[in-house]
Amino acid sequence: MAVSRALLLLAQALSLAVAEMALLTMDPPWSVIFQGESITLRCQGPPVHKQQPTAWYHNGKLLEHTETNTYRIQNARYKQNGRYECQSPGSTSSNSVTLSVSYDLLILQVPSHAVFEGELLQMQCRGWKVGSLAAVRFYRDGADITKPYTSAMQLSIPQAKAHHSGRYHCSADMHSYLSLKRRESQGLYISIKELFTSPVLNVASSAEPLEGSPLNLSCITQLSPYRPHTVLWYLFYGNSTVLQGPVTSSEYQVPAVGLMDTGFYSCAVRTESSNVQKWSPRVPITIKRVPISGVSLEVWPQEGQVMEGHRLVLHCSVATGTGSISFSWHREGSAEVLGRDSRYEIPSTQQSDNGQYYCMASNGDSPARSLKVQVTVVGWHHVAVQWPGDGCRFRDGGSSTPYSPCWDLPASFQLLPPEPGNVLMAAAGRKAESELRAAGVSLHPSAAVSEHCCCWQRWGP
Repeated sequence: MAVSRALLLLAQALSLAVAEMALLTMDPPWSVIFQGESITLRCQGPPVHKQQPTAWYHNGKLLEHTETNTYRIQNARYKQNGRYECQSPGSTSSNSVTLSVSYDLLILQVPSHAVFEGELLQMQCRGWKVGSLAAVRFYRDGADITKPYTSAMQLSIPQAKAHHSGRYHCSADMHSYLSLKRRESQGLYISIKELFTSPVLNVASSAEPLEGSPLNLSCITQLSPYRPHTVLWYLFYGNSTVLQGPVTSSEYQVPAVGLMDTGFYSCAVRTESSNVQKWSPRVPITIKRVPISGVSLEVWPQEGQVMEGHRLVLHCSVATGTGSISFSWHREGSAEVLGRDSRYEIPSTQQSDNGQYYCMASNGDSPARSLKVQVTVVGWHHVAVQWPGDGCRFRDGGSSTPYSPCWDLPASFQLLPPEPGNVLMAAAGRKAESELRAAGVSLHPSAAVSEHCCCWQRWGP
């Protein structure tokens, strides 16, 4: 039972949410009439399957129910002055209209209904007696506006704008017995209603989207609830060029933006006849590059340890980032820029090339930096080598210490095996030279005859 009641309440709530507002009009459509005249009120709502009574209200109080959607006021009197509303079956309460029953000799009749932008604004100047007027003039806020809008006793503005709002009145010569007398009507304020609000361009995510990301734009406006069936058309502009429209969709999307899409964007909303058109303020949108990240550095030989005189190659790469990427190479402790390519090479390393190296990458925004890599250049050690016939002996170059057998070399010093790049520069006797060659040691071509040999041998770190 409780569930059924809840469902009933929900259904009622939904029906109210989608119900249209009833529209109340007058025939004739004037808010001011002379005493004794008649007028018909008409309540227009959505069609219903079963005829139901229409409710009428005067100054906020229920006046009566009618089986039809009309209410007739005959022989109007002062007591009929006031505000009227209605409610038809299936609708919410209507707009209000105000009726004024006048006892004046000259009146200005203006529309009883709201006049919206782009609609016809019409009014007329009437005297108590038909045909009693001459030299009719119309005024807005005290200024004579008779021309170019007036024809006889009527003033018509085909497409009303907001600036047509103001206090209107009319004047005319009226026959009074045997003479003409100039009279003026009471002033009435007319407000031209806004059909829809000035649009605002909404950027769904950010006004600084990243290159390659989508750009979603919405043109936001609010249509008056009193004109729910008005069809609005939308146009989207980028740097004053039409990007889309006119269309009935208020959305525009760029699937993937590029730097060329940077600029000022706006939108316009208009009616089908284009008699009402409004523009949004321009919105600056700046497309940003995808920032550089994941800068990595590779070194060859691996681990950054290279023999003196050999080549060192460093390579810089990025994981993400768009646009033209520039690189620069640096060594810790030095302000010098070593290179400006993704690859940096030292063809022949020296001991002075030892240090920590890193690269930087930029696409025009903030640069990103790689981790540092230690480069160690493994140098040469100068030793004196003696070949007395019973084996090669050595001692530190320039030292007067006795020669030692080769097998007594310290652990950090190694005689490298004969392979490309391991060249022993030696000066030796012919016998010693042949024995060295037989041992697989490469001799420098400039070897000379001597009692001993002097060599450069690679020295470990």
